[in-house]
Formats: sequence, C-alpha cells, structure tokens
Amino acid sequence: MTTAELDEGLVRALQQDGRVSFSDLARQLGVSRAVVGARVSELTESGHLRIVAAVHPRVLGLNALAHLSITVSRPAGEVAEQLKDLDGCVFVSLTSGAAGIVAEFRHPGMPDLYAQIDAVRAVPGVERVDVLLYRDIAKSLFLSAEPPTPGIELDETDLDLMTVLQRDGRIGFEALGREIGLSTSAARTRVLRLLGARVMQIGAIRTRKGDTPSFAVGFGVRTRGPADEAVAFFATTQGVEFVTTCFGRFDLVATVGVTTPAEALRLMDDARALASVASVESWVHLAIVQERYERPLEAMPRGPKP
Repeated sequence: MTTAELDEGLVRALQQDGRVSFSDLARQLGVSRAVVGARVSELTESGHLRIVAAVHPRVLGLNALAHLSITVSRPAGEVAEQLKDLDGCVFVSLTSGAAGIVAEFRHPGMPDLYAQIDAVRAVPGVERVDVLLYRDIAKSLFLSAEPPTPGIELDETDLDLMTVLQRDGRIGFEALGREIGLSTSAARTRVLRLLGARVMQIGAIRTRKGDTPSFAVGFGVRTRGPADEAVAFFATTQGVEFVTTCFGRFDLVATVGVTTPAEALRLMDDARALASVASVESWVHLAIVQERYERPLEAMPRGPKP
C-alpha cells in the first residue's frame, strides 16, 4: 500500500467515525497499529486533517441551510476572504466552472438567510448569486438524519463536553472527563448518548492542501420526478462527502472525494445513465478556503448540572 492509498483509506474511515480505534483502522486497512497511529499523527499535526465534533444544526436552532454558487469579476480568492467571515458561513471553496466560488450558509430562519444573501451580493466583485435551498440531507460528514428528539434537553455539562470535542474530537475519555469535571466512565456515557441521539457527530475534515493527491468534485443533478434513485446512487458511492436534495436549479447536489479525473468522469457517466436523471453538471473544488462546522455553544440554553 502506498502512502497516498493509506492516507485515503484513513481519511475515509475517519470521516465516517472520527473516534474509531487505531486497532480497528489497522484491521480495516491491513497495516499495523503503529503505522496507523504514526500516520494519523502526521496528518493532524501537519494540518492536512482535523478531527472534530459538529453539533447538529437543528439542535443549534439552524433551520435555513443553503448552497450558494457565486459568480465573481475579481480574483476569487480575494472575494472568498471577505465571504468567510460573514455570519453563518460554514464553507467557502474556490471552484472551476462559471461560478468561481461555492459557499454554504446556515441560519436560524429564512429572514436571517435572506439578509446574508444580500450581504454576499454587496461584497465587491460579486456579480451573481445562485441559491439552492437544502431540502433533505441524505448524507454528510456532519449532517446525519434529523435527531430523533430535536428538543432533547442538554445540561451545562453536555455543552461543556461538546465544546471540548469541537476542538479535539479524539480526546481520550479520561482527559475529557478531567477537563470538565467528570469521571472517565461518566464522560464516555455522555459522549455515547449524544452520538446515539445524533445531537453531534465526530469526523475528519480533510484540509486538501496543494500537495494532497485527492480532490473534491461537486455534482448538480436535475431529475425527472423524485430524486430517490439519484440520492441512493450518490449516498452509496465510495468517497461521498455530501448529498442533499434541494430547491433551485438542481434537484440534488453531491460532493464526492476522488483521486483521479477518470474516477470523476466515471461517476458522471454512471449518474447520467440513471433512468430518473435528466442532466448532470460538475465542478471541481480547487481550493477550500473555509470549512468550519464548529459553532460556539455559549448562547445555547443551559440546563442545570446534575
């Protein structure tokens, strides 16, 4: 196994479960635990990989989510630097194609989202903003199915625990408990409860610096009727990072990590071959400027500590 193949296997496994043990990773990839531990440390210390917890946006009261394709008349990097600091902006990428920038915004309600779209349009160099409103998230690193109990009560200890995990998703239970004043077993129980309730997820974010061999491709799909077939296709594709149905010029948007142009082309052809698919467009994420799913929890209502 080459280093690039090992890295790809590690990243994809950690995207699914950021706290998977090194022993399990070693078994999955057919290498030693020592090799896994050393390589994960190298990737995280170099900044190529971050493993963090993300609290489900519905729990945070974020119900208006949108994908923005932004056409620019200035260097895209200059515009992106101004966009990334806007309220609710969690993702900004420089892309190929007509739109030089793709961004994702999350807000409590539609009025907040509308206000930020106006703010995006006001940024110098922004010529056009094409908005897709998310309908149902089918697959994501940090957006699972809706929490079964959206009104789940979180006490102060839960919020303190999630705050620490947003910084370091792989912190040990002993260290986590010590930091927030819990025993190791109590910290483990609370983390498993929050994960089981889908209040938060822990996964890997790939920085994709210039020397990273893999790249992300976005797909915009129009369907004839319901998008179920296309959703199932992309949701089960190796390397999938995001799939959502949406309202706007596309019925579905997906992001898939690939290692070669041939892999991307094969995905496009396979998607076009689906009976329900009318058309497929694609774009390459050339440089991810911001991918920030951590969110301050200080403002959330806090129940008493038990």
